[in-house]
Amino acid sequence: MKNTFGIAVEFAVVLAGVALTLAPPAAASPESQFLDEITTINATLPDKTPNEMVAAGYAACAELKSGTSVLDEMSAIQQRYHFDQGTLFVSAATTNLCPDFAS
Repeated sequence: MKNTFGIAVEFAVVLAGVALTLAPPAAASPESQFLDEITTINATLPDKTPNEMVAAGYAACAELKSGTSVLDEMSAIQQRYHFDQGTLFVSAATTNLCPDFAS
């Protein structure tokens, strides 16, 4: 027969497992969501680190907020980074890094 302490420990382990199972997932940061999106849609910048891509995304947001048109920013990204996914990159940036831009 188990002692009370052993039963309490088993109960605590089961309860902790249930709590972990039911806990909501941690919210992803805008930066990680941006990186996930550009990776999924194959719009990562050639030869750039994740931090450099996030910085480029925030720079695109700053350009847009300063008055650069979306089309001009898409073109600028393509020319600056020598790749043809500027449309997708800027879209991911505005969705994840500066969602207030569209509002």
